[in-house]
Amino acid sequence: MRKRNIGIVAVLATVIGGGTFFYTNSNKEVVDTFLTVKAKAEVIESSVSTTGSIVDEYTFTINADSPAVLSKIAGVSTTSSGAPVSLSDTWTISKISKDEGSLVSKNQSILTLTNYEGTIQNIKSPVAGRVRAINGVKGFSINGNVASVGAGKILISIDVTESQATKLSVGLPIAVAINSSDTLTSGYISSIKSSSTTANDSTPTFQVLITPTPKTLPASARAGMTATVDVTPVGSDRIRYTDAILIDEFTYDIDTNNKSTLTTRNGINLASAVSPQSNLGTKQWSVTEIKITPGSVVKKGEVIATLKNFDGTVRSVKAPVDGTIREILTAPGALVTTSIATIGSGPMLAAIKVSEFDISNVALDQTVELKLGNSSESDLGKVTQIGQVATTDANGVSQFSVFTQPSAPVSTWRIGMSVTAKVILQSKNAAIAVPIQALIKKGNSTFVQVLETGNNPVDKEVKIGVTGSQLVEILSGISVGDEIVLGKESSDSKLPTSEDPFAEQRDSRNNNRQNN
Repeated sequence: MRKRNIGIVAVLATVIGGGTFFYTNSNKEVVDTFLTVKAKAEVIESSVSTTGSIVDEYTFTINADSPAVLSKIAGVSTTSSGAPVSLSDTWTISKISKDEGSLVSKNQSILTLTNYEGTIQNIKSPVAGRVRAINGVKGFSINGNVASVGAGKILISIDVTESQATKLSVGLPIAVAINSSDTLTSGYISSIKSSSTTANDSTPTFQVLITPTPKTLPASARAGMTATVDVTPVGSDRIRYTDAILIDEFTYDIDTNNKSTLTTRNGINLASAVSPQSNLGTKQWSVTEIKITPGSVVKKGEVIATLKNFDGTVRSVKAPVDGTIREILTAPGALVTTSIATIGSGPMLAAIKVSEFDISNVALDQTVELKLGNSSESDLGKVTQIGQVATTDANGVSQFSVFTQPSAPVSTWRIGMSVTAKVILQSKNAAIAVPIQALIKKGNSTFVQVLETGNNPVDKEVKIGVTGSQLVEILSGISVGDEIVLGKESSDSKLPTSEDPFAEQRDSRNNNRQNN
């Protein structure tokens, strides 16, 4: 009986003690746990990330019975193609007087050509304007069109629907915003194309041209950039167009004979007046020996193949430049009248695309981090060339070609490989830096929360300096070593939603880059 009483007392004690423990712990105040980082000195970088591919600086096509022809510049086909008619029509660029993007006056020399007979041809601009493209490189042969010039005003072109066209009129004022900058300007409708264009039986559209107010476009404005246009027709609501495009009023192509042809007017392609060239001669060669393989490194003047004609003539084909053989376009015993091989010359480059929203921030000699495919290893390089004419991608965003070169040759690079590039726009050693998501915007003031004694977050007003892709410089308001609150720790320990006041703008830009 005594043992039974002792057992009952023990059970009661356990129940009462457990209840007391549960009660006291369930009424304890929950202590917040914060995610924090220490404010410290950091290198702040802002950058542009994009993709591209590996290309040769120059690609030449080696022919059987004519001089080698420059067929690509940085992976882009030149407009000079085909075999020259005779030695007197085979030109070499001996001097480039005006680079792409340069302003030229009428009859000003753009470049100088020399043929095999020593004749000199001075290629001049037919009008005052802007050099859009030079289709060759100094010291090498070129054929056909050698340069193009944009002239007249920089206009803005939009396509409108039939119902919208009926509401618009010449002279109607327009508000314009250049999408790649903060430039706001104005203009007026200068023409409305009366005949509609219809593609694939779709709704007809009409071309409307806008003339910007004189001297209001930024110096960085180039043909191919996009703009946003607002117009309010009389008695109608405002209409907004976000896909307007900047165009040269006139575009001229200039050939090796210094003949200029008006190829576009107000963005409309015109019929070309240049007649195609005939094929070279009637000789046919058989390949007796090929001394190279793809990847062979050759020197200028080195024999790469031997040919034999039906009349017994033997010809040695030589490399036109120092370089690497990329393709062999024939085989021993085959008949050949034109191309034998292609050769890449100069350093290998990473050709990348940069959108109109970022191109104004990219400059020559900026540092670039280059990665092949999904590789985790990167190679450093520099921006060596920035394109002057944009192309429009599938999303309607204007893209500019930018060429980058590694600081040292990369043995793993091959022509055509995909590359990821990060262009470092600016870099600064900040005495104090914190993550961007630590910023809290209140009115016109900016704050961060500092975790003080007793697990107490306190708002501190700060003055910010340089903003990078991930970090922001703090000029005043906090000290090195302060615990900066990023947010409350969630149950899954993930970073909380950012209160970054600039998140919306940055996310929009990042989405544009990922889509390009």
